[in-house]
Amino acid sequence: MSKTLPNDIFQFSLLSAFEGGLKDGGPPVGFLLNHGTHGIGVSEDGDGDMIQVDSVMYSFDEDGEATEADKDDQLPFCMVTIFQPSQQVKPPKGTTSKKVKDVFERSKNTPLSFKLSGRFGYISTKQQTYWDVEGTIFGFSIPAWQKDISGEGLQCCFLDDDKEKGGRVLDFETGEGAVLRWAKTGRLHLGFPQDEEFEQIRLRRNSTA
Repeated sequence: MSKTLPNDIFQFSLLSAFEGGLKDGGPPVGFLLNHGTHGIGVSEDGDGDMIQVDSVMYSFDEDGEATEADKDDQLPFCMVTIFQPSQQVKPPKGTTSKKVKDVFERSKNTPLSFKLSGRFGYISTKQQTYWDVEGTIFGFSIPAWQKDISGEGLQCCFLDDDKEKGGRVLDFETGEGAVLRWAKTGRLHLGFPQDEEFEQIRLRRNSTA
């Protein structure tokens, strides 16, 4: 595989394969650090969501407690990028996840990586809801055609400034002073699992194709 360039996405496996039951194996954290500075993923067996911020990977337990991932931990599904934002805005207080997605609609057919940092009025995650918290959301805005490959809409995780809590983001609202940075993706590098289990899964077909 060619060397990853800034804002290229390196992805391992398909979301439809992960949801179809392929939830073990995958590249180790140490390998992913060579392909990106920021990213998201899921730990082996699907037990916990993971976020990579500034070249450090963190894993969340079911309560949202964050711990630094071991370099040997494997991710059966992940997306990472060398994040170098090309655009930046300061969204007003009360900006919702829907409004952020609307901003990205100008590039609705191209995946984007984005980072939203600062204070949040609230963040609802799969693990729990946080109120009046400071931290970073990182993830990707995925176009509809890519749904079965990578998901759809905003696929992202949150890590608080103390790096102690966070989780898979469902919704949010910004507080004062938040900063949104993003960049368009030039290339998507897709790595496929090489085991027999992958070939046994019946992958779903995108009905919008």
